[in-house]
Amino acid sequence: MMLKRRTAVLWAIAAGAIILGTGAQTWIESTQISGLPGDSVTTTGNQAAAVVPAMALVGMAAGIALSMARRIGRWITALLLLLAGAATAWSSLQAALDPAAAARAQVSEASGTTADAGAYAVTVWPWLTLVGGVLLFLCGLAVLLFGRRWTATRRYEAAPATGTATGAPGATGATAATAAATPDAGDTGDLDEIDAWDELSRGQDPT
Repeated sequence: MMLKRRTAVLWAIAAGAIILGTGAQTWIESTQISGLPGDSVTTTGNQAAAVVPAMALVGMAAGIALSMARRIGRWITALLLLLAGAATAWSSLQAALDPAAAARAQVSEASGTTADAGAYAVTVWPWLTLVGGVLLFLCGLAVLLFGRRWTATRRYEAAPATGTATGAPGATGATAATAAATPDAGDTGDLDEIDAWDELSRGQDPT
């Protein structure tokens, strides 16, 4: 099975969008707060885990960069995806398993004390953020595994046109017509859609 570059780009951007969207939702609802017995305090994902929105943007930016990255750039992008996914998954898991610590700042601000709330309700959103983090991590892993098979940018060089020793008319044109455009020796595999557009943007024929 071969992972195409376009698939990896869309994968990274989608995972980052999931993290960005779920992080803006309410993760924790705190109740039975000292001084506020009948009220509840909500904590969003961005408040519970400040790293989440930053990692979402890193993941989406890495996905966009992946569409243009070559060789070493692919490995750097893959590492960014791995780190962003791992940080997101870990932060959301911590918030879900220890809601008191994650919501402490909001509870303290509402009650004016350092006492924790009496009860905490964790919503589904931190778990969905965890899924987004895992997807981002898997995308980085897939780029590491399959990125080396992606075609590098092909460069075509026409052989210089030279006349024959006798200087016969039309020899130069005939030689130029038979010059072959050859790709770099290091380029292997099929040229995907993104590489083809790169070639066309430089005025080269990707076929």
